[in-house]
Amino acid sequence: MMPQRSQTSQKGNIALIPLIIIILVVAGVVFFLISKGIIKNPLQKSPPNSSLGSQIFEKTQNPLEDKIPQTNPFSKINPFKGVYKNPFE
Repeated sequence: MMPQRSQTSQKGNIALIPLIIIILVVAGVVFFLISKGIIKNPLQKSPPNSSLGSQIFEKTQNPLEDKIPQTNPFSKINPFKGVYKNPFE
């Protein structure tokens, strides 16, 4: 004996066919409009200089420039400077 499919599952499968056709038609129309340049491609990256963040970054400056202390404050009073010559310098 072969199992019988219920009528609700058959109706569900039949209802999917027009939905799939509509999705394919919409995707085709969108592809055509993007390829012709009628609408802008939402996935295309914009040029790097056009964003607001990059414009602000170019105009900002480092407020601590020339105000940072030296990394080694003992470089002027090092008693061992000149005693050992580094062979890799």
